[in-house]
Amino acid sequence: MAHEDIYAGLFQRKAISLGDIESRIEHLIDKRPVGWKGHIVKLNAVRDALIAKAAARKGAALAAGSIPGVAGGLAASGIRGMDVVEHEFTPEVMRNYNLEGAAQGLRQFSVAPPGSGRLVPISFYLTGGSTTPIITLPSVAGGLGAFSALVTTPVNWAVLRLVALTTQQYPAVANAIGVMQDFKIGGSPNLFLYETNVLMDDYDTDKEQYAGLRAYPVLISPNVSEVDVATFAPVLSAAANYVALSLVTEVLRDDAFGPGLPGAYAR
Repeated sequence: MAHEDIYAGLFQRKAISLGDIESRIEHLIDKRPVGWKGHIVKLNAVRDALIAKAAARKGAALAAGSIPGVAGGLAASGIRGMDVVEHEFTPEVMRNYNLEGAAQGLRQFSVAPPGSGRLVPISFYLTGGSTTPIITLPSVAGGLGAFSALVTTPVNWAVLRLVALTTQQYPAVANAIGVMQDFKIGGSPNLFLYETNVLMDDYDTDKEQYAGLRAYPVLISPNVSEVDVATFAPVLSAAANYVALSLVTEVLRDDAFGPGLPGAYAR
């Protein structure tokens, strides 16, 4: 019987399996009858069709198993079908929740260390009893003006921890630069990392994160915070720089309201 007759009914069989296809391909390769290459091409086409049908059936089973309430399905095991996952996590949702990046989770943004209580600012004033938080700093053309000593008022009803120092500047001339030095709390060592001047702009309140300090000590009345500030002006101008400084603190204990309580606002 010719090989064409042997394989003539193969493609009409409904119960043909991948094993049948593979065995016939091996037989053709081993015997190499006339026209064997053409038969292998046809057998490969049938094999590919069977593989595609098997994959489609498996995908349908996974999708059905992802339906909530189906016993033994993927939903019961906590795994959901990819069609459901792709529907819920659209490209926009994945971008919003950073699923494309290495974090693989929700984005979290914080400008301060986590606190156990309220975060409150305390203004600096000129030493000598001033009550105006806006400080006028004189300058000289092309040089550094005189330093002014600033101090916070004592808070005798609460125990505070230093979190950050923030600044705001309103120069009367463009390019005026504020500087600071000798930042202390209650006679402590300098909280700036080095003794020379630091730029106010590094501690600006508009920065996304607080600038770091050498330490974050506890402030207990009658101790206060102190810092010296000055302004460097451009060569051709000599005008005032108006600045405002704040000490950001965490309320550890309040005599009237008790200890600080954790909350979302303090994270």
